[in-house]
Amino acid sequence: MADSLGALSSLGLGSKGALSYSTIDKLKKADEASIITPIDNKITADKSKEAALDKLTTLLATLKGSTSALSYDTIYSQTSVTANGTSASATAQSGVNNQTITLNVNNIATNDIQESKSFASTTSTFTSSNDTLKFALQGGSSFSVNVEATTTISDLAQSINNNSNGTVSASILNVGGTNPYKLVIKSTATGASNAITVSSTGGGSAASDLSLTTVGSGAQDASFTYNGISVSRSSNDITDLITGVDIKLLSSGSTTIKISQDTQSLSDEVNSFITNYNNLIDNLNTTTSYNTETKKAGIFQGVSQIRDIQSSLNNQIFSFNVNGKFLSDFGITQNSAGHLQLDNATFQSVLSTNPQSIKDFFEGGTTNNPNDGLFVTLNNNLQSIFMNQNSEIPLYKSYLDTNLKNLNNQKTQQTQRLTDKYNILAKKFAAYDSIIANFNQASQSLQMQISSFINTKG
Repeated sequence: MADSLGALSSLGLGSKGALSYSTIDKLKKADEASIITPIDNKITADKSKEAALDKLTTLLATLKGSTSALSYDTIYSQTSVTANGTSASATAQSGVNNQTITLNVNNIATNDIQESKSFASTTSTFTSSNDTLKFALQGGSSFSVNVEATTTISDLAQSINNNSNGTVSASILNVGGTNPYKLVIKSTATGASNAITVSSTGGGSAASDLSLTTVGSGAQDASFTYNGISVSRSSNDITDLITGVDIKLLSSGSTTIKISQDTQSLSDEVNSFITNYNNLIDNLNTTTSYNTETKKAGIFQGVSQIRDIQSSLNNQIFSFNVNGKFLSDFGITQNSAGHLQLDNATFQSVLSTNPQSIKDFFEGGTTNNPNDGLFVTLNNNLQSIFMNQNSEIPLYKSYLDTNLKNLNNQKTQQTQRLTDKYNILAKKFAAYDSIIANFNQASQSLQMQISSFINTKG
């Protein structure tokens, strides 16, 4: 206070401290306690409510994540693929029927690989005259490269790669020994139609000079049986045998592939829903409670927008039924603490014997339940509680924001009013202090005159 009234730094001298800054500060603090502190308390309370509301919104969003996952067909149609054997593997799209596939792979599809005779270096030439080499695939495509007596095997490899349009690749391989280098050509794709024939079409002997020989079995189609039925394919990646199932042949041998419903994902999501629901209920119980013994209230005690969330959810969860079945029929019940709990044995029994009934109840939109299922209904309800523009939670958040803004404006105004008030009071104190000082001086002067007069008479 003294700093803001620097020009009045002598305040209190005339009144001997009665009209001082200390007195003004005490008066101002009393006013602040009665006017500013209540506003500060309201601001603190509203900020605490906003923080608590943010936490509640997070819990609602987490719960909605579970209800959303349980609202869609994907989780009920996910598949699990297991393979007994190493000759093949498979993946299955959602919704593929449960089935067992037996694959007996006679041979996998292979590329055509051919190697030349050996050469001393990568710059060795291989023919004595100009020629044209034609590379033809069994399936009908072909390309040609021109060669000369000075063409090296490295030059030839480069020409093949430049002209094959990706159907054939060529490389120089160091196999060791006295003449370690060989030209190796390979069909890019597998299957019998990709067998390579190399011929000279330019009148020379370049093809025979290379002395190309086939490595391994050459280009061949995959041959296997599917549940006893003979099948052949040019590729080892088979996507057109069973709708929604991709099979990859790996080697010869037998493999049994089992495709079944992936119940683990559904079980995990149900457990997540229960955990997220219980976390939300604990928060609501704490924030809306009132302890009659301690007289302490939760931060949202009496706030209807928050209090009604629990009853709204519970009314849907425990009254929802499909063809006379309730949530408890699937092993999900409520204990005395208001928490959901899962009887896993009951749930797994229904899941293994009648998985369709779970889909009917949880998701709906099926023949047995053409209406929305429980989790579709819950998901829509949660949407209306905290996500829509006119939902309870956003409206309450807007109310708190507006109230905080008004309280801060009110605090600013009241603080300025008190500052102005005590600036004026300090100036009045200074004037009164000056008057008192003048009276004191006059009184002292009169007293001196009286004392002088008495002494003179004596």
